[in-house]
Amino acid sequence: MTIEWGRAVQENKKNILDAWMSRSLLLFSGKMAAASPVAEALHQALGMVLDNCEKNSELLTDGLVQLSRILAVQDMPPSQAMSLFFELKKIIPELSLKGSQKQSLKQLDMDALQSRLEELTLQAFDSYMMQREKICQLKLDESKRMLFMQLRRAEA
Repeated sequence: MTIEWGRAVQENKKNILDAWMSRSLLLFSGKMAAASPVAEALHQALGMVLDNCEKNSELLTDGLVQLSRILAVQDMPPSQAMSLFFELKKIIPELSLKGSQKQSLKQLDMDALQSRLEELTLQAFDSYMMQREKICQLKLDESKRMLFMQLRRAEA
């Protein structure tokens, strides 16, 4: 990591990831245990995003796609699903200021961090909407298939 905020994120990665995960689980209103397979997949996706948040890479895209797949199948509005990125905007400055170096990020670094997190939120929203479109298409295809099968039965 070459950017100062990126260095602060990597130095405090475990704490940031744990805080982000616990706040993300709150989105599911107590329905999901931290040890469930979905929670583990969520943890892995959040880790991939956090590891690669500084640069655009294939790993970042993969993490965002995994995350959006998990969120897209949940019964929550898009605003609630994307709110976890706004939580990250709060978590990183809080935890990086408490880090071992005890030095605050410069305002320029904070502005760059906020800008990057906004870009990530928009990328995640695009991926989320693609996943929702796939789900709608699958539901439509299934409805057509069921209608076709009913018509075949009626003709027989």
